[in-house]
Amino acid sequence: MHSLHPWRRRVALGLSVGIASVLLAACSGTPAPSPSTDANTSGDPLSGSSIVIGTYSPLEAQYKVWAQAYMTEFPDRKVEIVAVSEDITKYQQILATQRISNTMPDLIFNVDFLANVFAEADLVLDLAPMLAKGDGGLTADGFVPAFLGQYRPIDSPDKITGLPVSADSTVLYWNKSIFDKYGVTDYPTDDWTWDDYLRVAKEIQKASGGEVFGATPPAEDGGSISYWGPVLMAEGAKVYDPETNTVDINSPAAIEGWKKMLEFYPDGVPPYSTGTGGAWDIGSGKMAMGIGSTALVAGTRESLKDYEWDVARVPQLNGKHPSGGGSYGFSISATTPNVDAAWAFLAWFYDPAKGSLVAQSPEGGSIIPPTLSGLQGGAWSDATIPANIKVFATAAQDAALMVAMPGSSQSVMTDATKQAFQEVLLSGVDIQTAFDKAAATTNAALVQEANK
Repeated sequence: MHSLHPWRRRVALGLSVGIASVLLAACSGTPAPSPSTDANTSGDPLSGSSIVIGTYSPLEAQYKVWAQAYMTEFPDRKVEIVAVSEDITKYQQILATQRISNTMPDLIFNVDFLANVFAEADLVLDLAPMLAKGDGGLTADGFVPAFLGQYRPIDSPDKITGLPVSADSTVLYWNKSIFDKYGVTDYPTDDWTWDDYLRVAKEIQKASGGEVFGATPPAEDGGSISYWGPVLMAEGAKVYDPETNTVDINSPAAIEGWKKMLEFYPDGVPPYSTGTGGAWDIGSGKMAMGIGSTALVAGTRESLKDYEWDVARVPQLNGKHPSGGGSYGFSISATTPNVDAAWAFLAWFYDPAKGSLVAQSPEGGSIIPPTLSGLQGGAWSDATIPANIKVFATAAQDAALMVAMPGSSQSVMTDATKQAFQEVLLSGVDIQTAFDKAAATTNAALVQEANK
């Protein structure tokens, strides 16, 4: 399966180093308040205001849908969407350069795995005081705490430097047409266990004579923390402990988790590959099951339009559903003089009767809002394909979101776990030995970050 988004793979090595070097010459400061404007004949106190929203290029189309809807409601306000970069590894460095030249957009795309880096680099404002005031009805209490927490800096957890846009969580996608073709009637349910998952995956792959695969690899290629992290945590591992600044991906509990995922090889999943692609995609029609995120729904509707398919909770492990999750969000840039206008857009966007409805539409991104009201229902939940779409709301509320790690250490870890997976599956290295090495590499990176 693809990870939560194509850009969610932790490829941004050295993010904090890159931004910090660019910002050495930058001075921080408090942005000037938005110019106050008197209400004109339209009765709009922000008439004539203009803001620029910078985003990651692949999301430009849906951002433009949001902007147009906002300007339709407020014709005297202007919102411009600017695609900053299509390369997530360059995105933050471009913003850092704009920070120095005071040309940053007023609102910017943020994402969970960059949020702490953005905060450390002083690219974004602390929104906690504004949320406490509740202007426009926008307060911290309205968000799912776990998703909002992804935008609390590690060293300043009382601050909130971004607001999540999406509540992405993982569930089990399954292709009923494939089950029926090979006479397997033990369909996935929310009560399924990990043992059920493994057993049926192997049963289907055997029944098909290898024509289809039973499941997508539960850990992808070993480098996708949103997939393997929740499994390790269900076995009792922490993955990363901020108090000790260490990882335990080689602990006895973690090793049990790795074994649970490795048990699918070789006769329940495709042969191991160092890259993803069609063979791993539930939408290929070659997979009976696969763990995937909310973001895959729209594409799966199209790719499996000739099949009957549905979704269920990730199968239970030790009584827990090891669902991963993540989000991307909005932040107000540290240099904007248009704080009031930017805040007004955010208040509109998160209003369940206004911007939130637009964002939930197919044109607006089909997102599931990371708000308590959004998870209780909305336009997204009216879909009939998949029939069990409301399971995403349940999964989002108890998804295991990974604790932010300092600097580039998380990228180091996911590269190390991917290498460990390769060593076990391709070279026959002992599981404990492989992940001892991965843990040592990661902990060394954490020590480096702590000494900076």
